[in-house]
This record gives sequence, structure tokens and C-alpha cells, in this order.
Amino acid sequence: MKIIFFGSSEFSVSFLDAISKSKHEIIAVVTNADKQSGRGKKLLANPVKQRAVQLNLKIVEIKKINEYIYKELLNLNFDCLVIVSFGHVISKDIINLSHGCAVNVHPSLLPKYRGPSPIVSALINGDKETGVTIMNINENLDMGDIFAQVRFKISSTDNKDKLESKTIQIGAPLLISVLNLIELKMIETFPQEGEPSYTKVFNSGDMRIDWSLKSDEILNKIKAFSSEPGAFTIFNGLRIKILNAAEYYCKEEDFTRLVSDDRYEYGTVIIADKDNGIIVKCKGGKALKIIELKVEGKTKISSLDFLNGYKIEPGDYFS
Repeated sequence: MKIIFFGSSEFSVSFLDAISKSKHEIIAVVTNADKQSGRGKKLLANPVKQRAVQLNLKIVEIKKINEYIYKELLNLNFDCLVIVSFGHVISKDIINLSHGCAVNVHPSLLPKYRGPSPIVSALINGDKETGVTIMNINENLDMGDIFAQVRFKISSTDNKDKLESKTIQIGAPLLISVLNLIELKMIETFPQEGEPSYTKVFNSGDMRIDWSLKSDEILNKIKAFSSEPGAFTIFNGLRIKILNAAEYYCKEEDFTRLVSDDRYEYGTVIIADKDNGIIVKCKGGKALKIIELKVEGKTKISSLDFLNGYKIEPGDYFS
């Protein structure tokens, strides 16, 4: 089949690669226009455009879905649209151009987690399982019928990076299988069933750590945003991303007394030494052990390296 691929993120690239290696032909890639980045405000191509250039594919850059993109696609001879982490809602006019073959990869068990951030939402909510859905899109957000759906477990060590990798390894070959069956007219869709839920676009405020939450809730947020954009906190005026952490368990009387002492606010450093690392008080008489972090403008380091390079001791405070 002749395919037009829509995508803009790093997550999309593996699916673009999978199609390029299959028997199907990519005749164009639709992606976001270059954006200004960094202090020099230089224009930067997104990962999909960079890969499309390497593959010598036709590129259609857009800032939004409008009449321009419709006219561009109208002049192309294609069989199917494939959408993966594109960042825009596909208009009804463009869907109609596909003659019923507009395929989307969505990293959740639809109808759960419709919208822009299903992987982050699953981790923040502490879900034990997730999945990937290959669906035929319509003009309504993530409400189309399903070609195929695979369910898999979220491991206790999974963060956003690992869960995206799992989704790609399962979802990319699944997408190719669905495209093969569509070409052979050997697959039919089935409707979504169950109570729908919706995700949102997360902003910087959502990524700030609230130390008054329970340790498992904070840990879920760290996993959900690691390694980029990163859940962050403030220490002595420094913005610090917490990239990896773990719940800290200790039955020693002194530790129990400290986490239960109302004089110590949530976010207080209870322990800071080379044997235990950095231990921070949370809600519910529990604490979180910081394992890996990144000071703004610096490279990521271990908590032990942070102890060696920055002055931090019990009684200090993460705000």
C-alpha cells in the first residue's frame, strides 16, 4: 500500500522505520514545522523530520491542520493514512480522503486514556497494566473502531522511557501486521467497549514534586516524567530534576521518630550520607530515597555524586 505517515515525536520514529522496512511504500511524511530552540533561537527539526530526511522521503511541514495540508494530500495518490503521536486532530475532510483507511497507533487500552498523554497518565495513576491499540480514526478524538489491541503489564521498575520502549516493541510489528491484513482485506474492526477516560496536556506545574503527597504518589510522578521532561523540585534555589527514586523502608527507631515528628516538614532531608544516600520525608510517615538527579544545566548524576558536589545535610529542605 501507498502510505502517508503523520508523526512528530521521538516515539513516532520507530513506527516510521518499521513501515519503511516493510513491503508498504511511504509516499509522504506530514510533520510539524521546525521550531525555535535554545538561547540562539535556532530552528530545530523534530525527530520525525530528521529521520524522513535520512530516508529521503517527501516531507510536508505544517503548523496546524488547515486547507493547505488538505490540498497537498489531495494531489497525492495514496491508499492509507498512518498517524502516530502527531500532535494534531485530523480533520474530517482529510479522513475522507483516505476512503476509510486512516490508521492510528494509540498507546493505551482504548477507550481508557483517550487524548494526548496515555503513557504518562498510566504511570501517574499507578496502573499495573496498559496496552497498545491500532484503530481506524474518525473525526472524534480516539473514538474510532479497533483493528487490534494488545495488553501488557507495567513493571514496578518501568518509567516513561521504558514503557514507551515496550509499547514500540509490541506496537510496531502489530501495526505492520494490521496494514498487511488491510491490504489483503482480511481484517475487520470492532467497537470500543467500556467506560472512556481522557488525558490532558501536562504543563510545568504538573511536573513539580509535591512532597506532602505519599511516597508512592511522588514516585509515580517521577516515573511518569523521567527522563524527559523530568519531575522537579527546588533545593537552595537550584531547580533539580529527580530522575530515579525509590520508597525508603527502615524500622530503626530514630528514623521512625524523624518521619513522624511534626517539626519536620514534608520535603525535609532526614538522612544525607554515603551509606544511605539522600532520604526525604513524605506524607504518611514514609520517605523517598533519591537515586539519580539532574541539576538544571548539568548532566545527570547519582545521589552520591550530589552529596560530594553540593552541601546537603539532614534538616535541609526540598521545596
